Amino acid sequence: MNFSYLLKHWFATLTLAPIISEVINLLFIPNSNKILGLLEVYPITIIFGFIFSIPTYIIYYLAYYLLARKNVNIKTSKLILITLAVIGIIVSFSITFNNREPEITTAYVFTSIITGLFFKLNFSEINDHNKPYN
Repeated sequence: MNFSYLLKHWFATLTLAPIISEVINLLFIPNSNKILGLLEVYPITIIFGFIFSIPTYIIYYLAYYLLARKNVNIKTSKLILITLAVIGIIVSFSITFNNREPEITTAYVFTSIITGLFFKLNFSEINDHNKPYN
């Protein structure tokens, strides 16, 4: 089964969002006294991001698998998968930070949307396993 889209989307969101968050802080938050504060703890951010994103990506995986099995077209599948990821990010950050860190949530949502659109989704390997042998 081809999970490259799922893994690329997940990995890219987890690794790029902390950097995007810092850019948002530097550009849009006046008098931010923490220059590159989040990047100082970048490895810890990645680890916690991975742990907190597991529930979202379990649901994402199930949707990915069902969309592939039902032969839903690629554009619709991407829309559904990206929407699930964004909802999962918002819910996770709402529970974790109680809406105290909107710029971090924004960075993860933005990164998830952009990377989800960027990577190619291909269900052909999944669907090829479902075809009878000739």
